Amino acid sequence: MLACGKIKPEDIPNIISEKKRENAGKTLPPYGLYLLNVQYE
Repeated sequence: MLACGKIKPEDIPNIISEKKRENAGKTLPPYGLYLLNVQYE
């Protein structure tokens, strides 16, 4: 499943530097989340 595209990748540094959790979007429960793959290039 891919991201919904509501937050652009270039917006992430600003969200982190503002230190306001509400700017990062909705927090969802972790049920069913797991690491599927790790790929090194």
